[in-house]
Amino acid sequence: MPIFDQGYQHWQGQLSGHAWRWLTITRQGVRAHMKNRFTRIIMLFALLPSLGLAAALIAWGLLEQKSDLIKPVFAFLRFPREVMDEPKAFRLPIWNAAFHFFFWIEMFFSMILVVLVGPGLISQDLRFNAIPLYFSRPLRRFDYFLGKLGVIGFFLGAVAIVPAVLAYLLGVLFSLDFSVFKDTWRLLAASIAYGLVIVLSAGTLMLALSSLSRSSRYVALFCVGIWIISGTVGTILSAMHEASIQRDAMRAEMQQQQQQQQQQQQQQQQQQQRPPAPGGQRLEWMRMREKANEARAEAARSNWRPLFSYTDNLHRMRVLFFGTYDSFERLGRVGNQHGDGKEMADHLVPQYPWYWSAGVLAGLFGISLWILTTKVKSLVRLR
Repeated sequence: MPIFDQGYQHWQGQLSGHAWRWLTITRQGVRAHMKNRFTRIIMLFALLPSLGLAAALIAWGLLEQKSDLIKPVFAFLRFPREVMDEPKAFRLPIWNAAFHFFFWIEMFFSMILVVLVGPGLISQDLRFNAIPLYFSRPLRRFDYFLGKLGVIGFFLGAVAIVPAVLAYLLGVLFSLDFSVFKDTWRLLAASIAYGLVIVLSAGTLMLALSSLSRSSRYVALFCVGIWIISGTVGTILSAMHEASIQRDAMRAEMQQQQQQQQQQQQQQQQQQQRPPAPGGQRLEWMRMREKANEARAEAARSNWRPLFSYTDNLHRMRVLFFGTYDSFERLGRVGNQHGDGKEMADHLVPQYPWYWSAGVLAGLFGISLWILTTKVKSLVRLR
């Protein structure tokens, strides 16, 4: 019978570099999750805001070209005549607002995708004791973590970063003006940078939670609890704080007006003048409301309560990257007789310092890395 040589045989295939070994883990993870029907459905729904962003930028580009096809649409939406006559002057504020609301809506779908994709990335390896198989290969912990993070990064990039870049390119093409890139290139850089912040923050946090349990269901429930409970707590605390500020401001203003009315009544009795006009009470109420809004806006600059909400911290970083406050302030001045758009900006944009939210996200990132290195460190001995 024939005798086969079972000794060492040289590998004839192509070896990949060490720097790209994490990509194999990412590719296998993406393939596995793309087989999930719910993941594909959520991705389809997550692409709808990007279609709205692209449509808005394309429509604005046609408006800049004075297209008769798009003017009736903006007239139906009751855009101010000042904006429709000089659309290029409002290009940057409009683009900023479009990207702001796109990422604001996309945050909801991004968190759902993280909850669907992330819980089983490490917990399943712990459950089936697969991590020793990973580290029996020439694989470092950094490669393992980066490969798992790449799975989350792929899905978040597919619904947030890539659509934002494509919508930006469509907006530039339909503008037919080279100056649009000079005015708006920061939005392209901000979209990529903000998307990477979401990937690093949400991705590492989810991986840390996934390494704490062998059950992906418990991890998903814990992640949903952090997302919903933290947002609810931050919203309730902020609403209570704003209500108390407005109430105190209106009470102080009412007391001051009562004192002024008493003084005026005394003077009128002495001088036997006519009583004030009935419309004065309405003006006083509008003045009290304006004072209350000013007090609320002033208190919002030092309001630390939104820091309890994880998504609010990400929203605050978005405002920093896109410069949303200046855009909303300028848009608020359009059609405003008082010429002040701060009320609109103060209502839509958080005012507390951005480095507070950056510190919270950096702290969560550090804690997540510590949890990951602690939970996986004991298995490195099997390499």
